[in-house]
Parts: sequence; structure tokens; C-alpha cells
Amino acid sequence: MPAKKFDRAYGANMSSLSGLEITCEDDEGNLTAKLVSLELAKFEDGTKVTKAVYERDTVTVLGHLIFEEFTDDVDAGSREAIHTTKVPAEPRVCKGQAFVNNKVKNVIVFRLKANS
Repeated sequence: MPAKKFDRAYGANMSSLSGLEITCEDDEGNLTAKLVSLELAKFEDGTKVTKAVYERDTVTVLGHLIFEEFTDDVDAGSREAIHTTKVPAEPRVCKGQAFVNNKVKNVIVFRLKANS
């Protein structure tokens, strides 16, 4: 049976990438779920939002999220190489886009392991 998914919408006026990171961490804890994607979306009335999708996870001890802005795929690849070669590795959670201060940002998210 597929894991239960939850969608959350965050306003385009989110003040900072750090604010989005904290909000997503809070939602992971409140939903007992892990973040799996970020993307741009609109409500039917045209309101722009960042859509976050979470997947139920009652087993994994989740660590803190690390949100970073990237410029292009080469930059994202470099950031991924840095995080995944650390000991312990900080695996990629997702790569997508989000609104921050009503501007589109390319975002890559990693997870700091809970035992680090």
C-alpha cells in the first residue's frame, strides 16, 4: 500500500529560505512525514504558493533539513557532491522551486542525519 501523502501550501511572501526551512521541519514533525518535493503552484484564484509534498514516515528518525538556493544544474550538482560526500553524508531530499519574498528561487534540500 502506498504511503499517505500530504500537500501543504506556503505563501509566496515567505520572508526567507530559512523561514521556509523551519516551516517544513515543523510540518514534518506535526505530520509525522518527510518532505519529498517542493514546487510552484497557484490556487484557483491565482494566488501563488510554494507547494510542499510530504510522505508519511513513522519509522525514520528525521534529521534537520538544509535548504540551499542554486543557480543552475551545475551548481546544484556541486552542492549535492559536497553534501553527499560528508561523513556522515547529508542525502538530497529534493530539488525544486519555491517562492521567497514573492520571487522564484531554485532550491535544493538536504537532510542532516539525526545522529550527527
